[in-house]
Amino acid sequence: MSFYSANQISAQTTTLQPIQDQLVELSLFYQPQNDNNIYHITCRKFLQDQPQGTGNSIFLDDNYDYEFFLESLDGSTTMFHVTCKLLPNTLILNMLNREFYGFNFDVAELRRRNSLTLHQKLNLERNLKQTLPLYFSTSNP
Repeated sequence: MSFYSANQISAQTTTLQPIQDQLVELSLFYQPQNDNNIYHITCRKFLQDQPQGTGNSIFLDDNYDYEFFLESLDGSTTMFHVTCKLLPNTLILNMLNREFYGFNFDVAELRRRNSLTLHQKLNLERNLKQTLPLYFSTSNP
């Protein structure tokens, strides 16, 4: 599934463990308002009352630069774990050159940690808190 708007580049959904036929994970490339950077966003849904060790092991991946939790807007016990990875412009160019022209690049650059400013973090979180719930609400049957 792909979406395009002023703030989002594209989105792809991946269902890890369906919960009552609802979307469980969403990955997308995102450019927030007031920020020239592009981020890879992963949003995973889980229940607060879910027993430990039953599905939350997916959160062990630490290849991100910023993370936060988002509560469901419908008043349920549903929570979302949101991770954000800054994709520097040079990395995006390298990935495009590899995809279209076969040029290799240093894959270790994907794992490199980037320091986000407080303004970047607040702006990113504010924008995502408005946008992400829309994807999950439209995925319900």
